[in-house]
Amino acid sequence: MSNVPADIRTKISTEAAESFAESYYLALRSSRATIASFYLPKSESPDGKIYPSLVLNGASLDDGMTVQKFFIEEMPFTHYEAQSIDCHVLNPNLKPLESGRKAEAERNMSLLVSVSGWVRLQELSKGPMRGFSETFVLVPNEEFPKGKAPKTDKKSWLIQTQNFRYVT
Repeated sequence: MSNVPADIRTKISTEAAESFAESYYLALRSSRATIASFYLPKSESPDGKIYPSLVLNGASLDDGMTVQKFFIEEMPFTHYEAQSIDCHVLNPNLKPLESGRKAEAERNMSLLVSVSGWVRLQELSKGPMRGFSETFVLVPNEEFPKGKAPKTDKKSWLIQTQNFRYVT
């Protein structure tokens, strides 16, 4: 069981989900060359599963660089309006920690983030808005500086699993 109280886990996960969604959808709209930095590096888990696991509207993609390349080369302009962001702690004890590591304990969890809203695939003032639904599993970035570190480009949470769907 986690040593972090449930209310603190809820606060941390909610702030992480909101911050993640804001920066991720902004990057999709205006900073596509940074998209790969939102994803867990490709790896195989001890149980044989390959991560990240990414599905965009039914198409399986290999890793963050593939998603980035897809958005740069194949996707038109996109404008996202997230209407709903929901977050739940999936695993409050992602890995065993040494005692007394409070800063790490507060981020030692995986998060399920569900986002729904509207996306426009053409210039801002033209074209219809389409509904979308997207689900992420986020895990803490092991390379993110701990404590009061200087500002960094590294993301504090990374996408382990993603599933995007247009709503029809």
